[in-house]
Amino acid sequence: MPKSENKALSVRAIVAFYREFERAAREDDISLGQYRTMLYLKGGAKRAGAIAAAGAVKKPTVSAMLNALREKGWIRDEADPDDGRAIAVALTAAGRARIESFEKRLAGHMEALVPEPDLSALREALASAYLDLGSTREERQKDIEKQFLE
Repeated sequence: MPKSENKALSVRAIVAFYREFERAAREDDISLGQYRTMLYLKGGAKRAGAIAAAGAVKKPTVSAMLNALREKGWIRDEADPDDGRAIAVALTAAGRARIESFEKRLAGHMEALVPEPDLSALREALASAYLDLGSTREERQKDIEKQFLE
């Protein structure tokens, strides 16, 4: 198979996985946006505005999502350590457990869709790519937060 076709198929595979993960999320009473937000909060409490900026969404969208996460007991409000007048949002123990259970479920979907030994190779490649993106992602998040807080 030509390399250009492999490139296109790899992109299509990522989109197909994303669609599968969206379906699994709907069945599991969590959205991928909620999951991403909680994953972001694993790094520490954040203000709603910073969450909106990091997710490239409007504040009303984030407010609705945060309300849903609060109702489920996955996040809580606390005083912002940098500004006692402001409120930050933090992940609860239940929220951390929810992330873990959801990731296990999605990993199970990958296992069902990709046979061994391809699954092991795919996991290694994805884990490596995620770690490589990590420092870039963290720098970008810090820049976004800095702009928001200035």
